[in-house]
Amino acid sequence: MADKVIGIDIGGTNLRGALVDREGNILKRMKILSEADQGINKLIDNLAGFIKDISEGESVYDIGIGIPGIIDSKEGIITEAPNILNVSDYPLRSVLDKKLGSDINIVIENDANSAALGEWWMGAAKEVNSMIMITMGTGIGGGIILDDKLWTGASGMAGEIGHITIYPDGAKCNCGNYGCLESYASATAIRRMVHEGLEDESLSTSLRESTKNVEIEDIPLIVMEAASSGDEFSLSIWHQVGVAMGIGIASLVNLLNIEMIVIGGGVSNAWDLFIDRAYSEARKRAFRAPMERASIGRGSLKDDAGILGAAYLAHQGCK
Repeated sequence: MADKVIGIDIGGTNLRGALVDREGNILKRMKILSEADQGINKLIDNLAGFIKDISEGESVYDIGIGIPGIIDSKEGIITEAPNILNVSDYPLRSVLDKKLGSDINIVIENDANSAALGEWWMGAAKEVNSMIMITMGTGIGGGIILDDKLWTGASGMAGEIGHITIYPDGAKCNCGNYGCLESYASATAIRRMVHEGLEDESLSTSLRESTKNVEIEDIPLIVMEAASSGDEFSLSIWHQVGVAMGIGIASLVNLLNIEMIVIGGGVSNAWDLFIDRAYSEARKRAFRAPMERASIGRGSLKDDAGILGAAYLAHQGCK
């Protein structure tokens, strides 16, 4: 195991990374814009420059990278990445090898899998052997730890929890399916529910004014604030989020009988507005014994979860 590695978490907006020792201590951290919306070539240029900057003056040969999308971690390929332009079967590892040198060991993993590893290694799930991470962000991500190992499936693509079907005839998801968990419990879902609700001119809600002329990224926060102030429509949105999460959690508990479910991501900041309903729905639908065995908790590492999970993989020397 290396003394120091670099762990990197790539998002649609930001690229975060840190120099991490084998005990999980962050020794140095950096953040820049990822500019993923400008395409993969721009992102790779930013990533290569970022790695050179954060490793300056250090002897670092192992790098872990968490990135959103369908990742073939064994081959180091981004199979699909909806939030990055011009990506299909992109050979990320080999491209970085050419830019950084083949003596650098680069591990690539899905960002939610990295977050799961981070919370299991250094965060909320540190004391358990089996856990599932659900990240509530723009979409819904997931990562699975079984018997102290990341479970990635036959070809490295397991853990797409956001695409569990909750309502077979429900809202269309960005994946093309209908009724996915992501369609009901993500920031994208909340924006959809606000838009559909405001189409009813008879609906009385503070959101009609508070969501005018705001960035779409800010809408979930506005809905959270309105619900906290008692706005009935906003409360109904978080009720729907809780029900969907509860249905999904029950399915996961019944399927895997895990010890803990950890929930993170920006949307989870509205924890008090949806978690009671999620608990109630999960208890109603899951088998009693495994549901009583499973604990449900908030992620404790926030933005560091993905960084530390990627660093853990780099420390293990996986490639």
